[in-house]
Amino acid sequence: MAETRSYPDLTTASFPNLDIQCEGRFKNYDFTNVTHVLVHLCDIIIKNINANADASDEYDNEDYLNIIAKMLSVKFFGNENQLEWLDTERVGRRTFVAFTNIEKKWERVQSQSTSDEKLEVVEVMFMRSNHRELQKAFWRPARAIISQKVLARVKKDLVEMVRLRVMWTRLNVSPRRLQRLSKGSVSA
Repeated sequence: MAETRSYPDLTTASFPNLDIQCEGRFKNYDFTNVTHVLVHLCDIIIKNINANADASDEYDNEDYLNIIAKMLSVKFFGNENQLEWLDTERVGRRTFVAFTNIEKKWERVQSQSTSDEKLEVVEVMFMRSNHRELQKAFWRPARAIISQKVLARVKKDLVEMVRLRVMWTRLNVSPRRLQRLSKGSVSA
């Protein structure tokens, strides 16, 4: 039986209200260790989210990612800017959107660890509803296959980040600069 979970009421007026439910066995789930959130969406849900958003912000179809990230971030972590977009994949008529908990991302980057033991993923499924109704979602800890897919994407992201660091290091230290530094020149 699904149970409604109470979350901090810090929602911003420009975002649609969201009622998140879970199974009774997860009602005391600790969200402080969640590293990623994977959202299952269909086109109707995306249209409903955009329709319920504040019209003064003039959201277009791509802004649903920002809306969802902020809504879920407030509901799970009590902070509107806790989730960051990681990747989107479309399979048939469904869209899967992965978000990273930025607090945990920097902890992982500093330790340079990609072990799946530290990866904790939550799946969120938005339920179909009329665009005039309160938007409802159901969450659960991610299945093993979902965690593996997110881990593969995280490893790819980490490799890209290391590659960019190496590239910037090489750009900042040119051969001429190295010669000047080796000859005793203090100026950079």
